[in-house]
Amino acid sequence: MSLIKKFLKDNFKYVIVFLLVIAIYEVFGFGINYGDPLSNYGFSYAIAKGQIPYLDFNTISTPLYAFYGAIGLLFWNNYLMFIIEHALLVTITFFFLYKLYGKKSYLVLACLIALSYYGILATYNFMLFSMMVIILYLEEKHSDKDYLIGFFIGLAILSKHTVGFLFIIPTFIKYFGNLKKILKRAIGCLIPCSIFIIYLILNGALFSFIDLCFLGLFDFSKSNGKPFSQVFYTSLLFLLLAIYLTYIKKSDIKNYYLLFTFFLLVPIFDYCHFPLFLASVLMMMIPYLRWNGLYDVLSFIIIVSFTLFSSFEFSLNYEPVFTSKFKHFEYTLNFKKAYENNIQVIDFINQYNNPIILSYFTMQYDIINDNKLDYYDIFMYGNFGFDGVNKMIASIKKMHNQTIIVSKNDYDKKDKYSQFAKKIADYVIENGNLIESKYGYEVYYME
Repeated sequence: MSLIKKFLKDNFKYVIVFLLVIAIYEVFGFGINYGDPLSNYGFSYAIAKGQIPYLDFNTISTPLYAFYGAIGLLFWNNYLMFIIEHALLVTITFFFLYKLYGKKSYLVLACLIALSYYGILATYNFMLFSMMVIILYLEEKHSDKDYLIGFFIGLAILSKHTVGFLFIIPTFIKYFGNLKKILKRAIGCLIPCSIFIIYLILNGALFSFIDLCFLGLFDFSKSNGKPFSQVFYTSLLFLLLAIYLTYIKKSDIKNYYLLFTFFLLVPIFDYCHFPLFLASVLMMMIPYLRWNGLYDVLSFIIIVSFTLFSSFEFSLNYEPVFTSKFKHFEYTLNFKKAYENNIQVIDFINQYNNPIILSYFTMQYDIINDNKLDYYDIFMYGNFGFDGVNKMIASIKKMHNQTIIVSKNDYDKKDKYSQFAKKIADYVIENGNLIESKYGYEVYYME
């Protein structure tokens, strides 16, 4: 038997998971590419081009996932490479889930995939979830490896600092009074965090990081979120269940990590963040499930098959086509009508010299045109640092002879939870000279 055949035989389930994730992004669930995954690809794209996060472009989380994605892009800067890297991360996560839960891990994977694939979104949230799963494995199988556990807690902080820092707490709860063990984990945690801080200092990005990722949280919490929504109430019910499961098994340190994934939902409480918390609660419940392992696999196959084919059947109604004319996205599907509209929009925008675009589409436009990213690529409330809207308006006030293009489709959306930074667009509309309007975009000239 050749080495390849032996590898495939020994790792068949992991190969299937890897190919499944690629198939979801490339075929069955291609619609999810045009939200947060595209933004996260943009962050990796920018880093691969030599840009410095926080200083050159705005992102409101720690950058481990962006740097991870940038590795492959150094060799081939294409969205497909980014998805291949993400599929590898999902596969690694499933590897550790299987080591922890055996065939019951299929239920966790089904939970992540079933809710419109949001549980495996290619974002820094999944990177945090992945680091947590590795920490759970180490706590279960190698609890004496304190430096290593601390190191991965540090990586969790570098994945999403607002949740990752909470992973420090389980160690104090479980090992209170064991100063030697706590100190080892603290040293392990400080290693990756210190490297990151040194990177920021050397690149003059420390203040920008503090502004976007800490001070800017005040703006983000005020301008985003869906309180008293269906997801909000459902999340609270599962939080109560998670607290109960943690209480009845207080000695299990793993449950504390899982409990803290609730804060992935805060303050947004939307469907994109909910599946990761739901999967965490399911992982708490697994020790109490007595099902046959075969049922777990069959449940996974049934749930995933139904999800795949129902979503693809829906997508076929909108005539999916490859965006072959878009650089870096040649192997990515989109709805035909949206693709044709975007081609017109790009041709329209390219008539103007170095315009600023206020749109949800800006990130993709800049990538397609090989532009560097800036603070306009994530044009959403809470993504500009402390008092960010006024800072962005002040920046525009200083501009002269500048063309600014506003997406009226994004501006006019009536969704009360829209994150589009309308106040900045308002200033442009009120103070700029309207040149023309086409394809849902208005062109303004700032004298």
